[in-house]
Amino acid sequence: MMDTNSKDPEGQNEKRSAPPEPAGETNGKPDSDRLPLTSGEGIIFPLHEETESEPFGEVKKTHRMFKMLGWMVLLGIIYLLGFATRPDMMDRTIMNIKKWSSFALQEVKPVKEKVSLTVTGLIDKNFPGPSGPVPQASLLPEGSGIAGERKIKYWRDPMDATDISDRPGKSRMGMDRVPVYENGMGDTGAIKINPTMAQNIGVKTRKIKKMELRREIRTVGRLTYDERKVHHIHTKYEGWIEKLQVDFTGQEVNEGDLLFEIYSPELVSTQEELLLAMKYNQSLKDSSFPEIRRGAQNLLESTRRRLELFDVPGHQIESLMRDRKITKTMHIHSPHQGFVIEKKAQHGMYVKPGMSLYTIADLSNIWVLADIYEYEVPWIQIGQDAEMNLTSFPGKTFSGKVTYIDPFLQSETRTLKVRMELDNPGWNLKPDMYANITLKSVIARDAVAVPEEAVLFSGEHTRVIVKNSAGEFERREVRLGAQAKNNYQVLDGLKEGETVVISSGFLIDSESSLREALGKFQSQNRPPEMKSMRNESPGEGQAEGSKMETPPAPQEKKATRPPGNILLKTDHEKMGH
Repeated sequence: MMDTNSKDPEGQNEKRSAPPEPAGETNGKPDSDRLPLTSGEGIIFPLHEETESEPFGEVKKTHRMFKMLGWMVLLGIIYLLGFATRPDMMDRTIMNIKKWSSFALQEVKPVKEKVSLTVTGLIDKNFPGPSGPVPQASLLPEGSGIAGERKIKYWRDPMDATDISDRPGKSRMGMDRVPVYENGMGDTGAIKINPTMAQNIGVKTRKIKKMELRREIRTVGRLTYDERKVHHIHTKYEGWIEKLQVDFTGQEVNEGDLLFEIYSPELVSTQEELLLAMKYNQSLKDSSFPEIRRGAQNLLESTRRRLELFDVPGHQIESLMRDRKITKTMHIHSPHQGFVIEKKAQHGMYVKPGMSLYTIADLSNIWVLADIYEYEVPWIQIGQDAEMNLTSFPGKTFSGKVTYIDPFLQSETRTLKVRMELDNPGWNLKPDMYANITLKSVIARDAVAVPEEAVLFSGEHTRVIVKNSAGEFERREVRLGAQAKNNYQVLDGLKEGETVVISSGFLIDSESSLREALGKFQSQNRPPEMKSMRNESPGEGQAEGSKMETPPAPQEKKATRPPGNILLKTDHEKMGH
């Protein structure tokens, strides 16, 4: 704040001490802008400054406010002009102006001057109608459409089923209303398609016929050994292996081939007992007591029988009884022909009774185990023919039969094991090979079958599109049975000789569903008979919650040729003139 006792800017006069004032501003005006008072003005006229400066400050402040408001209005106008002159906004504005101006012109015209548009001038006069050339003066009843064809019930918005009118025109959405006919096309779901349109969208049909349905089950299987021809070699006594004759896994053996030689003290003592029994029997052969002779003979037989139960070969027992010489080792022979698939015997190994030393499998017959899902189980039977293909033998098919079905499922895979048997004379089929298996079974001998591409699954409904005798396409519910290759067994809903759609059925089903839904909705929500347009004033007869319908601007119609001469009734005649 400036000191009131300081000199003026030119240094000529000094100010008197003035009354203290608030710092900063006085009545909204800074101290620096105030004019210095003379020596007597501050005392004689203390309010002189306030009285003269207050109106001038208010005017200046108002002037600034109007100036700022003017700039804001100018900027707003420039912005609105720039927004409204965009190409899209300009076109929309022009179109709305034309519509409202046209509507105004139509409303102010007298009724007598309203001339309805007819398509008579647009149609070739030489083009005959369904009943020959139609006289120009003849007019068809309102909403009847073409003579001899379907009668129009009302017109509706194609996108809003609630927007219904008794005459064509524009809907609230600005779309052309479409007719709804009295033949129930929009109520039953049956539709008729022009042959050209059907060809363009790829509609294909096929007749239903009866046939034998065979179901093919394709699965994979694994080759394995015939468990009935797998043999385990072990001893019934303790001992030590002295010599191995079959000494590697996979070696082929024949029935009776020597596998190994074993030394067993128990067998040696049994041989000695047999020799003693022979001597005892020989010494009592001439005894006069029959009981003694029978006892010696029974002892000999029991000792021999003991060696046989130890699986001692018969030729070694005969040699022992003939030569009367004890053999240190006994021979173990193969009981069957096959291949060694497991070998545990080692030279010098101590063995005990029941210990498995060899496993020999006969591959002349082989098993195939296939996995079958639960839903395929009803179509599997014992004795059913099976075909098998292997990648190891391209182009070759092996045939077999189902010989066994497991009574339980595999908990890990939720599948059922099915066994097939195949002959393997040349041992070409190896265990653990993978095979592609095909099982064929007859489902029905004479069943109504429908192609699988004709069936439409929609939630809980199973439908087909049927072409009836009138050439219309209609939906039909069917009940299906089993699936056989590319066909379904039809239990109910179709008969032999009917025609179904096998291509583009989904498009027809969607159109039919839409028409059926709209028909039901309109039948339940159809408004009362609409008033004649002559009783309607602007704003009347409008849908609830909607504004007055904007009438369309007159448009120049292109000359088209409908299937007959069509004359639209004039508005003048509609009003009873």
